[in-house]
Parts: sequence; C-alpha cells; structure tokens
Amino acid sequence: MSSTSPVIRRLGQAIAPVIAFTIMVYFIFHSVEGNRGLLAYWSMQDRVAEIAKVRDEITEKRKHLEQRVIAMRPKHLDPDLLDERARAMLNAAHPDDLIIFHHNGYPGDDTIAASQ
Repeated sequence: MSSTSPVIRRLGQAIAPVIAFTIMVYFIFHSVEGNRGLLAYWSMQDRVAEIAKVRDEITEKRKHLEQRVIAMRPKHLDPDLLDERARAMLNAAHPDDLIIFHHNGYPGDDTIAASQ
C-alpha cells in the first residue's frame, strides 16, 4: 500500500499543467503588452503612416521648389517669375498694377502678389 493520500497524488499530477498554463499566460501577456508586443506594433504602424504622409507632403513641396529653381536658371528664365521675384525683392510695383495682399500669403511662398 502506498503511504500517500489521494489528495497529494492529485496535487502532484496537477503541478505540471499549472506550470505550463502559467508559462503560456506569461508569454501571451507579453506578446500583447510588451515593448515589442501587438499594441506597440499597431501604434508603430500608425506612426509609420503619419510619417509617410509627411514625407509625401515634403516631396511635393520639394518638387514645386525645384520647378521654381529650374524656371529661374539662365537657360530657362521665365520672364514672369523673374518679374515677380524682382518686385518682391525690391518691394516695388508699377503704378498701374493692382496689388492683392493675402493675410496668410501664398501657400508655400513668401512673396507679395502683384498682378496687372
């Protein structure tokens, strides 16, 4: 006859599943909540989308500025752009010009508008 009671025998049989369950809960918790878990991954994906949007805006602004620079090169000089820049830099206008001031200025430009 064995000297162990059925209760102690049942506890001995339950130790391994309890330890395995505890380890599973630990890993599942940290795969969701940890520094590199699912919640951190999802927030990082949102941040990546925001940064990509900012990158696209900056790329568009750069293309616009590159077009303006190309238009001001001596081989491709745009007379209208040259006139606009000269008037803005010298703060001058022709007496027949109609000047329109925008309270916010032009988007992306810090120039004064002078139209005929």
